[in-house]
Amino acid sequence: MKKITAYIQQNYWLLAILLLASFLRLFHVDYQSIWIDEIHTMIESDPSMTFREMNHIILLREGIGHMYFLIVKGLNVIFGYSTLTARLFSAFTGIASVYAIYLLGKELYNKRTGLIAALLLTVNLYHITYSQEARSYILLVLFCTLAFYKLAVFLKRPSVKNAIWYGVFAALMFHAHIVSAITLFGQALLILFILYTQPKEERKAFFQKCVVAGTTLFLLLLPGYSLILKVSKYKSGWLTLPGPDGFSNIVKAITGDTELLWFLFLLLAIFYFVNLFKQKENRLSAHALLSNNIIFSALIFFCWIFFAIPLSIIKSYLDEPMILSRYFIHMLPALALLFAIAIEQMRNRISQVLIVVMIVILSLTDIFIVKEYYYKLSKSQYRELTTEIMNNNPQGDKVVSSWGWLMSYFFKSTGEPVLEMKLRDYVNAMKEGTVQKESFWYLDGNSRPYDLTQEEEAFLNENFSVSENIELYDSWARHYITKTKQGFPLLLSSDRFIPKNIDDKGNLYLFENGGLTSESFKLEKGQYNLVIKANSLPKEPIKGEHAHLQVKIGDEKIGDYYLNGNENNNEMKLPFEIKADTKTKAQFIFDNDTFAEDKDRNLVIYFVQIEKKE
Repeated sequence: MKKITAYIQQNYWLLAILLLASFLRLFHVDYQSIWIDEIHTMIESDPSMTFREMNHIILLREGIGHMYFLIVKGLNVIFGYSTLTARLFSAFTGIASVYAIYLLGKELYNKRTGLIAALLLTVNLYHITYSQEARSYILLVLFCTLAFYKLAVFLKRPSVKNAIWYGVFAALMFHAHIVSAITLFGQALLILFILYTQPKEERKAFFQKCVVAGTTLFLLLLPGYSLILKVSKYKSGWLTLPGPDGFSNIVKAITGDTELLWFLFLLLAIFYFVNLFKQKENRLSAHALLSNNIIFSALIFFCWIFFAIPLSIIKSYLDEPMILSRYFIHMLPALALLFAIAIEQMRNRISQVLIVVMIVILSLTDIFIVKEYYYKLSKSQYRELTTEIMNNNPQGDKVVSSWGWLMSYFFKSTGEPVLEMKLRDYVNAMKEGTVQKESFWYLDGNSRPYDLTQEEEAFLNENFSVSENIELYDSWARHYITKTKQGFPLLLSSDRFIPKNIDDKGNLYLFENGGLTSESFKLEKGQYNLVIKANSLPKEPIKGEHAHLQVKIGDEKIGDYYLNGNENNNEMKLPFEIKADTKTKAQFIFDNDTFAEDKDRNLVIYFVQIEKKE
């Protein structure tokens, strides 16, 4: 108890800052709907997904390493699969990064500098925003800060233990997000520079410890090899070149995007560099450089901030643009620390207090009053939009979206994936007859407005009526009701079945025991026939037996029979009854696959349709 009391007495300012940081990051953490990138996180951290499936999707659709998704997946298993779980992880990671910048500030300069840096990071809106987002950016901030902390410790007090710790956190920084590769390169150059400035008698021992750090880093980076290869070939297609004011806009964004704060931070940056230029240290000696707090901090900032900027510009113009403010979020702790050191260098304590108080008051005013961050919508309301669709879709009409794969996350409980097509493409497909004219919902958002030509609009007006038109923040949906009754016979084309084992003639195949399930379709109360044309393969029976097929409508089996190999006699008509208007599916189950006599038993389905009895 005495130790706890003593710790509180010695660190009450730090605890107060962490308490404020906790409030600002936990308050309304799940108020906003998850947007496109966060939906990726929820899909890729789904506890029901196998690790093989998870790995495939990450390599196919992500630019972030596996580590973050594995952590969130584990938390979803323990605490429940929800956006709240994923966002709380980010919130607590953000709080931890506030403590991490305190440690780094204390190591580079002194304890008061660490406290000031922690307070500046606490009230930074950009940091708060990504502490409430289910993505890995705030994890990058944490591990980047800890990597520099352990780098500073290693350079000042070289040991095998400190070398290993640096290698571990440098690898974690890279696994949090691959954009840190440039920062990692900058750290390597700083280590080489310090190695060069070591006294000759100490250089060999320091080099050996550097090898330990490098080996640790290399071994821990190996699991990310496949992602590195994938990202090296990645072409975004949507990122643009930075332009003449690209980086000033990024710095403004990550420091709060407020003119008054920007003016104060600019003055502090100038003050820091003025003090740096006044340093009279001329010795190119590791001991001299590391013992001078201002010069050592400048070396850290160079490889953390100033080294990365020109490389990013060069890569953007020569290869693939990478100028997006969130890709530079790991520089935010460095800026907070630079401003904190500048404040600590002021000789007038009253000036220090006034500057810190002004920054805190202006930041909180901007958060709560100007931007109304906790109460004003800023993310596409997909959560609310999809809930509205499900509540107003008892008949189970098809849902279509340009974000189909992602929107299917919200409709998982219905068992119906969202068809991924742009509205214009879907309209043209109906005009060409490749898609049936049936009632459907269309939803979109994320800066994608309703946009059709007059001809496409006329087609919809001629064939459909709009029964629902939902407009929410940066998202919208329309429910199109067909004006024509469903015609019979109803053809169930091969592209409407899952899995899509289809040959170039449109025939469906089953190569092993299992099933084919159609998309949902509507049937009114009445009597029907399901007509199917199918054959057993090969034509000759294996062990005196052909392929056996079960047929279901919904959960009810309407027939089962042995196929034959005769292509001229392969039609079967199975009667069934629908007792109430419903939306249902057709299912075909192959249940006697075998391999014998050097032959493999399979089956092929050529044609499926539903006829209504008069």
